[in-house]
Amino acid sequence: MKNKLSILLILFLYLGGFSFADPFIFKTKEIEIKNNGNEIYAEDGKAFSADNNLEIEASNFEYFKNSDLLKAYKGIAFIKSDNLKIIFNEIQFDQKKFQFKAKNNVKIFDIKNKLTIETKLVDYNWNKRILKSKTNSVLKDQFNNVFNTQEFNYDLNKNILKVKNANFKDFDHNNFYVELAYINTLSSKLFGKNISVDLSNKSFNKDNEPRLKGKSITYENYSTEISKGVFTTCKKTDKCPPWQLSAEKIQHDKKKKIINYKNAWLKVYDVPVFYFPKFFHPDPTVDRKSGFLIPALNSSTNSKSYLSVPYFYAMSSNKDMTFTPRLYAEDKLLLQTEYRKVTQNSNHFSDFSLFNEKDKNSKSHFFYKYNKSMNFNYFENSDIKLNIEKTSNDTYLKTSKLTSPIIEDYDVLENSVALSLNSDEMSINTDFIVYEDLNKKNNSDKYEFILPRLSLTKDIKNNTSLNGNFSFQSNNIVRNYKTNILEKTNINDLIFNSNPRITNYGFYNNYDFILKNVNSDTQNSKDFKEDENFYLSGLFQYNSSLPLIKNNGNFQNILKPKLSLKISPNNTKDMRKKETKIDVTNIYDLQRLSRNDTVEGGISLSYGNDFTIFDKNNSRDYFGLKIANNLRLEENDDLSQSNQLGAKTSNLFGEITYNPNDFIKMKYNASTKNNMKDTVYENLITELSLNNFVTSFDYLNENNTLNKNSYLLNTTKYALDKYNNIVFSTRENKTKDLTEYYNLMYQYKNDCLAASIEYNKNYYDDRDIKPEENIFLKLTIIPFGQANTPNLKN
Repeated sequence: MKNKLSILLILFLYLGGFSFADPFIFKTKEIEIKNNGNEIYAEDGKAFSADNNLEIEASNFEYFKNSDLLKAYKGIAFIKSDNLKIIFNEIQFDQKKFQFKAKNNVKIFDIKNKLTIETKLVDYNWNKRILKSKTNSVLKDQFNNVFNTQEFNYDLNKNILKVKNANFKDFDHNNFYVELAYINTLSSKLFGKNISVDLSNKSFNKDNEPRLKGKSITYENYSTEISKGVFTTCKKTDKCPPWQLSAEKIQHDKKKKIINYKNAWLKVYDVPVFYFPKFFHPDPTVDRKSGFLIPALNSSTNSKSYLSVPYFYAMSSNKDMTFTPRLYAEDKLLLQTEYRKVTQNSNHFSDFSLFNEKDKNSKSHFFYKYNKSMNFNYFENSDIKLNIEKTSNDTYLKTSKLTSPIIEDYDVLENSVALSLNSDEMSINTDFIVYEDLNKKNNSDKYEFILPRLSLTKDIKNNTSLNGNFSFQSNNIVRNYKTNILEKTNINDLIFNSNPRITNYGFYNNYDFILKNVNSDTQNSKDFKEDENFYLSGLFQYNSSLPLIKNNGNFQNILKPKLSLKISPNNTKDMRKKETKIDVTNIYDLQRLSRNDTVEGGISLSYGNDFTIFDKNNSRDYFGLKIANNLRLEENDDLSQSNQLGAKTSNLFGEITYNPNDFIKMKYNASTKNNMKDTVYENLITELSLNNFVTSFDYLNENNTLNKNSYLLNTTKYALDKYNNIVFSTRENKTKDLTEYYNLMYQYKNDCLAASIEYNKNYYDDRDIKPEENIFLKLTIIPFGQANTPNLKN
């Protein structure tokens, strides 16, 4: 019998089950009863228990009275007393066994506990109120923790969810792997055993893989506690990690973003090296957190042995400070503090210290940098900068080896205030500066005052009528140095650079000129005439080159003859005793004298040739040769004598580069007098690389300067394997015929640990700074910091 109309059929099915002792109601579009009422088939509708506790909405129903079995397909079931909603492809209710089984794309919603379960197959015993599955399942709780498990058992009476071989990701994207765990679905508290946790890595080294591992775990929303646990940041391998923190108890506080340890050992390659009764550090999600940093033991001949115990204090989201006391073995104490503050438009950075020694005067330093964006109209960028640098003793920074991001120079201090205004076509810069040279013993001569300096640059681009660009530059400065030398200068330059033009014959031509006006008022100056003076000069330069290219198989030969003609009717200021460096690169520059108060007078022609062999297969210059020279119709005795630029024929300048493969790199610069016999400058830089062996040499010999600087620098590195290497460096002063230093280091380094033994010998001697010889061990735990042993040579 089949009826296609909507039918309400009430069947008094005395099945004896918990949910179905009362009549069961079908409300469907189609229903068919077969086998004398023992089989019922229905489509597109709902089935209800008489007490309305169970509701099933499905596309198809099958009921078998003899076996007390009800099946439904592609639908939703609601068990109201248990607050369960089940989405299924197929479900069957077995009245004799008091259970139902759902399979194929099953989703279960525990509405009361806000728990979602996705699985392939699940069983539910409605007498015991237990849901279980032995197939891969995904569970998501009310705190967005997501569990992937091979097997689960959910007791609704006790609100306990049991999972086996599960992994889950919490709301902070930490990944947990647990062999067995019990979860309270009301509180989301988890108890488990054999746990490992891959922590979210936001602030550690990208190569690090921070993780926890332990025997058991207690997990709540903002706290994870692991017993007999291990923490490391090292990459996962089959071997023990290079370092790890093993503890009786590890507690991860996600609100405070701290990992706490009780009875912890720092182990290096499974060997205990340091014990901490209690210890904590920020978790990997933290960029900055208050707490002690790794202490360090240091010593040297000049600074003696001391223990450094730095403490970082995060005052707020945009302010922090680092307090670093040094505790010496003798009656000494050094306190150093760095303070940082950053706002939307400004930043502050200060560093100061105080050093006290028994029966001696205290020493101190104070450094401060301030930068603020002003957002002035008509300028795209406008900044004001303040710089303060002060020390109570000339050698204090060196002897104490004070380090800070704002300590950039141990020899010269700068105190200044500067304003910078920049737009697309104009820039204005002004500053007031006081320099202090700590190497000068005469207190009055050690200071240089620039009060003030003002520069203005205005660009006039793409002048179509002149086919080029104008630039006006004005530099104004008041300078007082060496006690009684005063210089007031106003220098104005009008510079024109033409657009290049390529002729039909392939010549690449352009021209430049500069008009220079210098106004000065000086006293006791060697660079300017006494009192008020006026200087007006100009220089025209024409540049031409002829690039020639020839392809030869895998190589490309490039020959580029070039010349630069300079014409100036004016005389040059007396620069005979000044040092001007000329080479194959800057010899063609318009202002090659590197002086802004004069131009190069007379007529001169710079000419040369650049030859390059380019390796097309490896995209590199295989060989390069550059030579250049300068000719002059009449000698200019006012020019610097260091390179014969004022002679009719200048020095011959040359450069050779040779990079035939990945093993050899060489660059040689030289300058030879016009007699072609005397070499006044040479610099040879070479690098030899053979498998794991790399050595480089830097040889410099300057005979055209007053200091006649000459040295040989060597750095050699040999990589024993991927992690172990030996580095040696030395510098020999050829002028004084002495070795300045030796450095030798053996280092082991991987992604999370670096250990080295270093030998340093420094022959530098300056007042209370003595030559020193050091041997020390260094251990760096990445990302926490490093620790040094005292000087083992002492």
